[in-house]
Parts: sequence; C-alpha cells; structure tokens
Amino acid sequence: MSHFDTAAEKLELQKILHRIQLYASSDLGKEAAESIEPSSDLETISREHNRVSEMKRVLEGEGSFPIDGIKDIRLAIQQSTIENNILSPKELLNISLTLHTGRIIKSFIEKRREYLPHLIELSYSISIFKEIEFNINQAIDDNANVKDSASKELWSIRQSIADKQNSIRRALEKILRATAEQGIIRDEIITTRDGRMVIPIKSEQKNRFPGFIHSASSSGQTVFIEPSETLALNNEITDFFFKEQREIERILRQLTLQIHNLSDKIQATLDVLTLIDLYYAKARYSIEIKGNKPLLKKNGSLIIQNGYHPILLLRHNRETIVPLNIEVGNKFNTLLITGPNAGGKSVALKALGILSLMVQSGIHVPISPDSEFPIFKKIFVLIGDNQSIENDLSTYSSQVLQIKRITENADETSLVLIDEIGSNTDPTEGGAIAASVIEYLTSTGALTVVTSHHASLKAFVHNSQRMENGAMEFDQETLIPTYRFKIGLPGSSYALEIAQRLGVDEKIISNARSMLGDQKAKLEQLIFDLENRSQLFEEKLSITDIEIKKYKELSHQYETKLQHLNVEIQEVKRKAIAEAKSIVDQASSTIENAVREIKTSQANRDAIREGKKKLEKLEEEIAVLEKGIAETITSESIQSLELKLDDIVVLKSGGQSGTVLTLPDKNGNLQVAFNSIKAKIHLSNIKTVSKKEPKNLNIYSSFSIDKQFATEVDLRGLYGDEAVTIVDKFLDDAQLAGLQRLDIIHGHGTGALRKRIHSFLESDSRVKSHRFGDRVEGGAGVTIVELG
Repeated sequence: MSHFDTAAEKLELQKILHRIQLYASSDLGKEAAESIEPSSDLETISREHNRVSEMKRVLEGEGSFPIDGIKDIRLAIQQSTIENNILSPKELLNISLTLHTGRIIKSFIEKRREYLPHLIELSYSISIFKEIEFNINQAIDDNANVKDSASKELWSIRQSIADKQNSIRRALEKILRATAEQGIIRDEIITTRDGRMVIPIKSEQKNRFPGFIHSASSSGQTVFIEPSETLALNNEITDFFFKEQREIERILRQLTLQIHNLSDKIQATLDVLTLIDLYYAKARYSIEIKGNKPLLKKNGSLIIQNGYHPILLLRHNRETIVPLNIEVGNKFNTLLITGPNAGGKSVALKALGILSLMVQSGIHVPISPDSEFPIFKKIFVLIGDNQSIENDLSTYSSQVLQIKRITENADETSLVLIDEIGSNTDPTEGGAIAASVIEYLTSTGALTVVTSHHASLKAFVHNSQRMENGAMEFDQETLIPTYRFKIGLPGSSYALEIAQRLGVDEKIISNARSMLGDQKAKLEQLIFDLENRSQLFEEKLSITDIEIKKYKELSHQYETKLQHLNVEIQEVKRKAIAEAKSIVDQASSTIENAVREIKTSQANRDAIREGKKKLEKLEEEIAVLEKGIAETITSESIQSLELKLDDIVVLKSGGQSGTVLTLPDKNGNLQVAFNSIKAKIHLSNIKTVSKKEPKNLNIYSSFSIDKQFATEVDLRGLYGDEAVTIVDKFLDDAQLAGLQRLDIIHGHGTGALRKRIHSFLESDSRVKSHRFGDRVEGGAGVTIVELG
C-alpha cells in the first residue's frame, strides 16, 4: 500500500484521473490514466512533467498529434509465443495498425527533436517493423479478411472454387427452367445450405425431385434439396473449401511466427505508445484547466500562487472561483487556518493536498508557473467524519486513532493536513489536545496545515515558534465569505454576527455574548476589529496602487513629450547653424567682391590683408560655434533617444520606419535600414524610437543619401492601383536619396493611367510640382515631378 493511497482517496484524486481518462485515445491509455500513482522521486516527477509540457506544446502549436490507431494487442502478443497457436486475422490487423501508429509517432517526434528533447528520448524505444506491417497488409484487408493475393496457392484455390460455383449455378439454373412448369419449386432461386447450393422445393413435392435434402424452412412448407446432378460438383467445391482453410491457416501461422520472433520488441514498443497516449491525455487535461508545471524541489516551502481546486473547476467556471495564494514552510512550517463555517477553510486545505498529489503524479495543476512545490514522501490527510459503527468507534475516537498514526509516522518529508482538529469533544480538552498535537508535528519538521474554531489555538499559535495564523476573509458589512486567504491574522467564527444577521432574537444574542465571558468576548472583538482594519487597509492600498499607476502613466507621457521637445530644440539649433553659415557665406562673398574692387582701385595692401584676417577670424568663430552646437545636439539626441542597435526609428520627413544598423558618430550621423535600402540619417531627422523587433527585414543593398539613384520609373502596362503603389515607394526612395526631379513614364494610351497618376501626385505632400515632359523629354507620355 502506498503512503499516498489514503490521501488520494480522501482528496478524491480519482475524479481527476477519470477526467484524464476521457482524453486518452486508446483503451491502454485510459487504463494507464486510471492507474496513475504519485511518486516521491524528484527526477521521475520532473521527467513526467517535462514530457507532458512538450506534448502540450505540440497540441497548442500544431493542434493535433498522430495518436489514433493504438490497439490493445497485449493478449495477441502473449498468444503468439504459445507453440502452434495461430492469431486471427483481426488480431494481426490490430498489431499492424498499432505498429504503423508507432512508426508515424516516432517520425513525427524525430522531425521536432530540437524542441521535444524528452519525448525524443522516449521515442528511441519505439521499434520499426516495416516488414511485419507489409506482410500483414499484403495478406489481410481492412475488414480482417484474408486477401486472395495472400499467396499464389490461395488465389488458385479461390479461382477454382469460383469456377466450380459458376458451373453448379449454370446446372441448377438449367434444372430450374426444366422443372418450373411442373409446379414443384417454391421459388425460382438458388440458395445455399451448409456451403452447398440447393433449390427450394415444396414439401409435398419433395419425392418428385431427386436429390439430397439439407434442411427445411421453419414453417415446414419448404425443403432445400441439392439435386443429384450437382452432388459431385458440390463435393469438389467442399474439397476446395478445405484446401482454402488449410492455406489460410498456413498463411496466418507464418505471420504469427513473425510476431512470435519479435514479441519482446513489439511489447516494448506497445509500452512506450501507452505512455505517449497517457502524456497526450495529461496534456489535453492541462489545456482544459490552464495548467502549469510548478518549480519542483527536493524540500523547502510550499508556495501556491493563483491556485484553483481542480475539482471545483469541473463544476464551476474559472471566473467564479477565487484563487488561492498561500505559502507554508519558509518562516513557519505549521499554519492554523480559522474563520467561519462555509468560509473556504476546508476547500483551501483540500486544495493544498490535491494539488500536491497531482504534482507528484506528473499532472499539471491550475496554478501560476511561479508556484513552488517540494516533494513529499508521505501525505497525511484527516478530513471529514470518520465514525465507524462496525468497529464501535465514535467520530472523536476515530480522529484520535488517525492522529496517533500521523504523529507516529510524520517527519520532515511529510505534508500533514487536518480539518477541524480537536473537534467532536469537550472544547477545552479538545483545544488542549489540538495544541499539543500541532506543537509535536511542528517539532518533527513536517509541513502542517490545520483548521479549527478553537479560540485557544489562535493564541497558542500566535505565541509559538515556527507557527502562524491564517484566516479566510469575511466581508465585515455583508457577513458573506470572500474566500480569500489572509496570512498573519486569525479569523473569527462570526457565529453571533451571522445569527444576528439571520434574525435571531436580540435578547438571545445579547445573552449569548454575556455567557461568552469578558476575555472570550474581547478576543473575538479584537479579531473582528483587526479584520476590519485589515480590509480598510487593503482598500486604501488598492486605491494607492491605482494612483501609482496613474502617476507612472503621466510620468511616461511627460518623458515622451520631453523627448519630442528636445528633438525640436535640436532642430531649431541646427536651423540656426545653417542660417549662420549662410550669413557667413554671404559676408564672405561680399568681402571678396570688395577686395577685388580694392585691388582694381589699387588700394592699400595692408588694408586688404587686415580685411582678410577679420574674415578668417569670423569664419573660425562660426566653425567653433557650429562644432559646439553639433556636439551638444548629438549628445542630447543620444541621451534623449537612447538609441541601441536593432531599434526601430521613424523619420520626421516621410514617416518611414527603419532599423538602426550603427550608433551615431560624433557628428550625429547613423546608418538605418529601410526594407532593402541602407541610408545615412542625422539624429535630428528621427521622430520616435521603438524597441520592437523588425518584421521581415532583408538588407541586400545600400546607398548613401548623396549617391546616385534611378531617376525614372516605367509604368506602362500597369493598372492604376498597382502603378500608384510603385510610384509611392519610388517617391520614398527618391526622397531618401535626396533627389529633386523624377521622370514617370506612363505612355499615351487612353489617358486613364495618366489621370490616375496625376490625381495621386496632386494630393501627395512630397510633390512640389509636376508637368508633362517637353518634346525631347517624352511629351505627354511622361510626367516630370519636382520634389519639395
């Protein structure tokens, strides 16, 4: 008997296994699902979960797995090893189908070996039996009948039978025609009895028809007679039938011998296929419950995040169930859960147990994947009424005996779950025994979770090491359970509050309070107030979280606007530099002209030299200013945009998206890929930056903005929308290349394509103007475009 059997029965693990059975494709898989047992070996459990995870990945990614076709051929394999035993055509056909399915599954997994490492390891044990498959399929058809082509001898025998049957049929038809007018034939048909062709004759006329009587109808009015003329032919056919049967037995014996010679390998393959069907069923169940594999560890704390009781998921929608969040085994290894009846204490306790059993059975569980489960060697569960009339045990006595068994066997590798500890007896004594039991279990190192209504236990746990109180939350206003677990505070039973809400007389409620005693009443009131404050604190915390979220959103908006503002400032600075250079260039030109005039008028050389020095000084000052501003712009741009390789950037001019290939140099220039084009872009032309990966980006060629680019595109023979798409991209590429003039060749034709192109150009902001070409440029068959 396993250490987990009692726990599995108490926690109804069989209901989960039955659900998994429904997803198995074969009887063997269903049988394996029914026989699932928890393990305490970490390596085994981890391997099972990994295989289920891989199968789930296949089902979610591809939608199916080639599992159909596995048959229960265990008995046939066993019978093939018995001397002189012959397998039936149906048994051989099932073997062929199963071996074929194994071959398909092995091939399917091997093609996906890179992301199915655990299933590929399992598939190595699947053997391939192409020869057996071929021989069986050659001999037996899909209806489990032996084919004529199974052997030359069988084909010949069946051909002879067909010839003899045709001869007999012709002879009988001749007899029917000859005797039809005599009125002795019941029906003008030929039928068979005991494999021999006969004629139906009226009973009262049987003596007038020579032959052998094989049988009579149920009414006795018809007898079936084999005419004397066909006796010899029927005898020959019977002889051929015996030959046919002997040949079929020979063929089946030969196929059975092939199964016998490879029976061990076939059985090993069948065992693997059964396991794969089991993983298939587990994976489909995992998809149903949105299950996950938790973090598995040899020991340590049990952490459940957003856990659901799997049996509740069978009965209710996931959205209507409150998930369980709980941790035991880190700062404490004993947890006392208190609270009102129907508040969810027992459900939480059972959830801990059944989730642990499922995890150790290699079954995904409905939890967050961040959950952590230690591996227990023993799980003890004491839940429900264990009264035994047969053994003359009361409920309390039965509970005590089970507690005795638990305390005698629990250790640091155990999970202990006890519901309503110390109940069904005197509250004072029951509370004392309960306190002593959980103190002992804490000392063993067992991970222990108990529920109770005993007020004394709440105080005891609060004042003890390695123990902690917990409660199922109760709405203070409605006195309705919220089913949320809270750690650190004991829960009130709310017995008087619930009675008062349900309309019990106020005098009775008041009298009950006075009977509780001051200390008890104060303790319950203290718990009530603590829960109330806790709920108010959580409400305020929730409001604070909302405010923090709003602040973060505003902060993000501010940062975005600040980035845009910095870019605009940089653009203003760049324009200022350009204007300054223009002024310098103009001043230089003016001065040069003045110098020429001075020379012409034979001016003083010293004055000329002095003028040039001033000009050079002015140019140097502008150059220093330009360099300083450029460095500032580049530094600010890099900081504000936070560019990285492979970032996606959007240009201000044109709005094109591209991928960053190089980081900005000291002048603020960087290389960006736009689909099949590389371009050199300045930081000031970048509008936004995104960290998303580019889609379908293939870079084959590049050009710098100052390089040559094709200046014409030929649209002749294209339709309007197709031509507009090409012109749109042509304008983008031309703008990136810095071109000012483009030639669009559309031809003369009907004029429809020209109108469509002109309509597009007139609404495009990139186009400054457009006109027909002159006679040299191509006339009305060409449109000359000037870019803005």
